[in-house]
Amino acid sequence: MNHIFIITIAIISLGLIGFSPIVFAEEYAANAVMTKSTFSEGVEFGANIDWGEGQNPTFPAGTFFSGAQTYPGDKFYTYTGNGIIFGDGSAIVFHLPGTFSKYADFSAQAIQSGIGASAGTIVGENNFGEGTMFGSTQVFEDAQIFNKYIHFGDNTDFTAAVQTFKEGMTFGEGSVFNDEQVFPVNTVLSHGIVINEFTCSDSACVPDPADVIAPGEKFGAGVDPVATKAYVSSKDKTFEVEGLGLTMTFDTVSNDGDIKADLVNPANVAGATLSGTTITATGLGPIIGNVIELSADTAAITGDIVVTLPYQDSEVQGSESNLTMYHYLNNVWVEEKDCSVNTISNTVTCTVDSLSPFGIGGKNSNSTGGGSERCSASHEFGKNKSLKVSQVSYDIESFELTVHAYSTCGSIISKVFTSNNVSLLGLSTNQSLLDEFIAIYSIQLEESDKKFKITVANDRNAFAESFYIYDKSIIKKYTGNTGYTSEQQNTESSTITSNQLNELSEPSTNLTSPTIEKSISVENEKQISNKKLDVEKVPIVEYTPEPMAEELVEPVCGIGTESKDGICKIIKHDNSPSCFLFWCE
Repeated sequence: MNHIFIITIAIISLGLIGFSPIVFAEEYAANAVMTKSTFSEGVEFGANIDWGEGQNPTFPAGTFFSGAQTYPGDKFYTYTGNGIIFGDGSAIVFHLPGTFSKYADFSAQAIQSGIGASAGTIVGENNFGEGTMFGSTQVFEDAQIFNKYIHFGDNTDFTAAVQTFKEGMTFGEGSVFNDEQVFPVNTVLSHGIVINEFTCSDSACVPDPADVIAPGEKFGAGVDPVATKAYVSSKDKTFEVEGLGLTMTFDTVSNDGDIKADLVNPANVAGATLSGTTITATGLGPIIGNVIELSADTAAITGDIVVTLPYQDSEVQGSESNLTMYHYLNNVWVEEKDCSVNTISNTVTCTVDSLSPFGIGGKNSNSTGGGSERCSASHEFGKNKSLKVSQVSYDIESFELTVHAYSTCGSIISKVFTSNNVSLLGLSTNQSLLDEFIAIYSIQLEESDKKFKITVANDRNAFAESFYIYDKSIIKKYTGNTGYTSEQQNTESSTITSNQLNELSEPSTNLTSPTIEKSISVENEKQISNKKLDVEKVPIVEYTPEPMAEELVEPVCGIGTESKDGICKIIKHDNSPSCFLFWCE
């Protein structure tokens, strides 16, 4: 007796992958004998189905073979539907080669196909559609017709024949190839995505590092790999691309289809700046490696998404446990909070609720709880010291005032006091010292200004000093000694003693700092905080630190002024001169 069960269920439309709306799905138990050759989309077959006398089955989109299955050579099988799933890990045997539509899923096991084929081996020419997925240890004895975006599992064996590979194809770790195999640009080996075509020299086919972008590796402007695609469905909501170091798991897949993963040309990363190969996300800081754009191409997904991305040890400055994921959301880079770091596999995993560009970066102390505790524990420049000012300069020709500073405790706020104004310095568009952990702030003074006072403060410490212009450009560089050195542009250097300094910023006499490991980030394009930059450590001989800043205290105001909210303001009296700092009118 035939065991045929018809189940009436409501199914969400699968039209995005070529499915038509499904009203009914069929389910056939193991060992059922077929008396028909056409079936409804989403049909499920148990193990060892007898395809019936005189039947030539046509399998529609979403067909699921849930157990071991053999397809005898006395029938003609049509696998026209997208997303057919072959097997649950049990043996799948095709007596003859076939043609398979998009997203055929053989990933549960290595299949046996063709006359004389042994288990796990494919003999004869098959035509595999775009996005087909193969399981581990699959062996190909003959050349196949492969389409784009096909995914091969670990330890796949292609040694018997040269294949024609296409863009977006991915290959699992341990796969071996014919000695004459050619890998075109934009194929994805486990070593990384190919950016220069090359030919294998042996079966291991390990590419020259210059020919691939390894998982998590930086690459230069102008390089723009094509996207690869992975298929997800309500039955299989996880995928991995080893050559990108990418793994994704979806809470809900309502429409089966593609997820697209695309490494972004560093020159085209939105909301970021590029210096060399380092991408800096505006408002957060440098990205450790590359940026990858993730999107639902034809799939429809909802709910939480677990994303895992790689990083390279060589790119990390400081503690790996401080890494997190940056996410470009609504035209702003944000820091994901629900994240963990695996320092063994060198990956960061975050739970997110939407897709767009992602990158790995350091945690931003200003956007996490416990910021004051982090500042209190910062001893980068000595106990309870977190601020360095390395240079103040003024150009007599352009009237531009610049300050070079670095904070390990929150954002930097820099002000300039002149006889007429109190102004905030903004972040300069010329950030030439990012590789030395230093941010540059600038402002235009008035031509009439002859003196000014600079203040620099972060969440813990402050620095202040007054300057007289004397119709000359000024470049004043600070060291950790009791004396300060100053260089006049186009003149010989001279020494300015520390008695010009405000008492808020006494120099340190015992600074020892062989390397600098902290860094800066941009916050709201106006501030600099202690975000870690992706640069090599800088020797002290190349970067001369300025005096240490002590705890911020109320400023000492000059005659005729008083302190209000940390700023000296003029006290106005009738018929008496007005004084501001050291100017009186």
